[in-house]
Amino acid sequence: MKHPYENSRLIHASFGSREMFSQWFTSAFGLYTFFFYESVIGLPSELAFAAFFIFAAWNAVNDPIAGYLMEKLKMPWQRKRHFHRFPWIIIGGIPWIVSYLVIFLVPLRWHPPDDTWKIFAWYVGSLLLFDTFFTIHDINATSLFPVKFRKPEERRAVQGWGTLLGILGLVLAFTITAMFVNQRHPESYRQGALVSFAGGFLFFAMLLPGVYETKRLRAQYARNQARTGDAAQPFFAVARKVLSDRLVRVKYLFFFGYQAAVAMVNASALYVITYILDDPGNKSLPFIMGSMLVGALVSTPLWLAVSQKVNDNRKMSIFAGLLMTVSFVPMIFAVTQWQWMATLALFGVSLGGQWFMDPPTMGDVLDDVAARTGKREQSIYYGYQTFITRFGEALKAGVIALAHIATGFKEGVPTLAGQQAANPEGWKTMIFGIRVHTAIVPAILVLAMTIVFWRRFDLTPQKAAENRKKLEKLGI
Repeated sequence: MKHPYENSRLIHASFGSREMFSQWFTSAFGLYTFFFYESVIGLPSELAFAAFFIFAAWNAVNDPIAGYLMEKLKMPWQRKRHFHRFPWIIIGGIPWIVSYLVIFLVPLRWHPPDDTWKIFAWYVGSLLLFDTFFTIHDINATSLFPVKFRKPEERRAVQGWGTLLGILGLVLAFTITAMFVNQRHPESYRQGALVSFAGGFLFFAMLLPGVYETKRLRAQYARNQARTGDAAQPFFAVARKVLSDRLVRVKYLFFFGYQAAVAMVNASALYVITYILDDPGNKSLPFIMGSMLVGALVSTPLWLAVSQKVNDNRKMSIFAGLLMTVSFVPMIFAVTQWQWMATLALFGVSLGGQWFMDPPTMGDVLDDVAARTGKREQSIYYGYQTFITRFGEALKAGVIALAHIATGFKEGVPTLAGQQAANPEGWKTMIFGIRVHTAIVPAILVLAMTIVFWRRFDLTPQKAAENRKKLEKLGI
């Protein structure tokens, strides 16, 4: 059956491309940043983890407050023309592109141990800039989804584009930059960052039509200004309201599990390629990541077709979580490039499912909140979701650092031969440590959060439909 959509397919694709823009940077960030500072520059694992812990602590302040302020602040463009998100998307997006480049502009004449604290300071400062501008951009872009696309069928159609383009952005971030980056040459990371910098402006231009606020949205925002009571409440009262909502809390935990697991896989990719496949030139990276793209491309139309037929976002999310858990098992044993290509293809299928199901499921949750409270405050809820999932970055760094410390990984040694020479008796244990942060911990995390979601998330399709009818009556 054909469903009438409020927005054109061009707008669907443009809005979906916001995920390509996001993944173009966040995937490259996850792939290169920790490895660059630990294995190439030689920053001790403890300090590399400490930097990410500070990064997570900053998120504890930055993300919830940013989400709160996006609803509370009344900017000139809101009062005069009733734009709400679009200007913020631009204000956050362009500096975010620049901030990624800054991470890799650390002076290469600095070397540990003499310049350890200078490197650490640069690392921390650039991480905080990167996160701040990302938060401003992403909260506002994501907050448009449930209000711009109101029907569940259209939300799934839009997210079909988002999943395909997002995973394409992830793979492009890996494969294109791999043409310029070589573990033996620290300056090559700067070249890769410049490529990301240039490509970022192209992808940013692609998303603008999709995130532009239509006359209907601006009229809705004008009506919603009368319903800002909670947004004007004290910050901690709003925090208590958000985090005490069981449905919201369970959705956050489920999203955290999958996001943290994927972050570990991204950050582990260079360790796998360098130390398991013994490929410091990254020649195998395009093939391995390309296989993940193939898995996602083949499966995304199936996820769309099946989800439209099943019409139950809860069931589809649970299935995607279980499939992702299974996809980690072959990674524990894969040795050759072909084995990694096969297991990453399966992972791509599961990633496509998780990626595809998240926005429609979160849309149902935010509809439920709006139906109960009588107002839309998406940026507050997305701010807390970002806050919670950003702890995945700290968890990622902590798991990698602990695995490396426990298994004798040598910092500043970016080749397998170098690790073998530095640790001839224990280098195989070091390889097992890489498998721990690549597959074992992510599998446990995804499975645990999927079980929590299955047991505690009770928003049925019937209840979601009732919420949408109520919101239509309220005009929000």
